[in-house]
Amino acid sequence: MTANKHAPFTRKKEQRSRRWFPWNLLRSPHRPSKFTRKTSTDKAVNKARIGLALSSGGAKGLAHVGVIQVLEENGIHIDAIAGCSMGAYVGSLWAAGYDGKQMAELAAELDTNRDMLKLVDPVFPPRRGFIHGNKIEDWLARSLKGTAFEQLNIPLYVVATELNGFARRVFHSGDVASAVRASLSIPGILEPAVRDGVEYVDGGVSDPLPVDVLKDRDIDYVIAVNVIPSVEDLKNCRVKAHQLQQKKIWWKRPLSCLNQKINYFAKGNLLDILRGAAMGSQIRLLEECSRRADVLLRPVVCDSSWHNYTNYEEYIQTGREIATANLPEIKALIAATERTPTLASK
Repeated sequence: MTANKHAPFTRKKEQRSRRWFPWNLLRSPHRPSKFTRKTSTDKAVNKARIGLALSSGGAKGLAHVGVIQVLEENGIHIDAIAGCSMGAYVGSLWAAGYDGKQMAELAAELDTNRDMLKLVDPVFPPRRGFIHGNKIEDWLARSLKGTAFEQLNIPLYVVATELNGFARRVFHSGDVASAVRASLSIPGILEPAVRDGVEYVDGGVSDPLPVDVLKDRDIDYVIAVNVIPSVEDLKNCRVKAHQLQQKKIWWKRPLSCLNQKINYFAKGNLLDILRGAAMGSQIRLLEECSRRADVLLRPVVCDSSWHNYTNYEEYIQTGREIATANLPEIKALIAATERTPTLASK
């Protein structure tokens, strides 16, 4: 192959063209872009800092996407994100450059049960969990293109729980995908994740809504999104479910009763019980964490299970609705930050 004598001139021409042509607009919608949003260094020095805390909650955590969409549409700037379990998953994508629309498109790629099987790598025998979790980590790693915390557009804090002693661990450096995998390793369902020789389980065990993680890192005000229903919410959901069940005619579904008896994955299965027990232990802790938030959003969905990712549209819409309903409160908080200097400058 002969050398191109015009190569130096061509490179200079390309460099000049990049100065004015917005090449980033041609990027794939599934590829993170550093041009998507301004980073936290672009904010005014004396402006109070606002953080976003995203809770655990399984598939219902997709409501975080709807909240993020509303924040973006209203130009609300976030200086840092703290996430736990599914909140860490969504938060990592946003921090890496995906916007709310692109995250909804990613969710749509898993809109059937067959698609969901792409993320399942069964363990046999299931001594420490039913799923390895490697495919989930690989799926996220492909979306993030191997991004490290130091490369993110928005500072991100991922919460996991050490299996030995159950101490809270906050990840803020190194590989993002492995940290998120550790954060969402639900005990009894996913095997404990190993990172740097330490075993971790779901961050929800120690801190299901990491408001304090942000408060401890010089974030002045925190908007928290809690997708796990309260005890009162669960009671209301049971009443609605009972009313719907009474309206159904049993003889039109002759195999439903048999399915409940022999199908290990039918509603109320072992995985549901394990997840429900874990969620029950988190509810009181969530209430305490919620009280420390400056604005609390609670998207509640009754008619879906924690692993039903095929119902992503309803989750996202619920997040949008609760964020829109609380938009006056969020805007009032933003207005207060513009009048109030940061605590560090006092």
